Amino acid sequence: MHDSDIPAFERIKGGRNPNFLLLCDHAGNEVPPEWGTLGLAPARLQEHIAWDIGAGAVTRRLAALLGAPALLSRYSRLFIDCNRAFGKEKLTPEESDGVAVPGNMALDEAEKARRADIAYHPYHREMAAVLDSLTDPVVIAMHSCTPVFGGIARPWHVGVLWSEDKASGARVIAALAEDEALCVGDNQPYSALEMPGYTVEEVIAPRKLRHVIIEIRQDLIAEDGGAEAWAGRLAKVFTREFSLAEAEA
Repeated sequence: MHDSDIPAFERIKGGRNPNFLLLCDHAGNEVPPEWGTLGLAPARLQEHIAWDIGAGAVTRRLAALLGAPALLSRYSRLFIDCNRAFGKEKLTPEESDGVAVPGNMALDEAEKARRADIAYHPYHREMAAVLDSLTDPVVIAMHSCTPVFGGIARPWHVGVLWSEDKASGARVIAALAEDEALCVGDNQPYSALEMPGYTVEEVIAPRKLRHVIIEIRQDLIAEDGGAEAWAGRLAKVFTREFSLAEAEA
């Protein structure tokens, strides 16, 4: 068994709004040294195939502004994807957005289990423990999406995805759309009715918790200034729509 020195997750404890939980399944792009770069050029681990660019930065700043708890995964989704059901397709993807991942080819179950013990199970155990400690929490799943996919430009600055909790999604969509400069996607760039992801479908929804999934376009938050601006925008929306204690200036 390999014991990685890299913690599986980053935990931020909230004070002012302790029952408003931020989750970021693809915040990090770490791969344990033993696995190198999974056979990829090192620069590939900085690209969107390896993580949700900017999502972690926005989540951390949101947590600070709101005084809210947050849980962020530190490992690359290429090493193991914490937003996929264990044992399902693309848990350890052999390719991502047309890029082959040599280190993931034809993995046996023992190798998948080994990776899960390092990165997947600790993150989800912590998530369950956090949820069990909260009272009627609102959960925000933070993600980012590429500005272009399959050669097609995505016009949405932000997408708000919903499945089981349409009411929360509709409120957040309407609040963001008040800024006429924004193009807000309703279940775009993909629909949570069809593919909500493991965390929402198998962890949040069964608990019947209020929740939304946020997808911010990566070119808008790749730099610190953009991440700061989007955190501020979302903090105002969440404070109003979920009756939170006021965010810091």
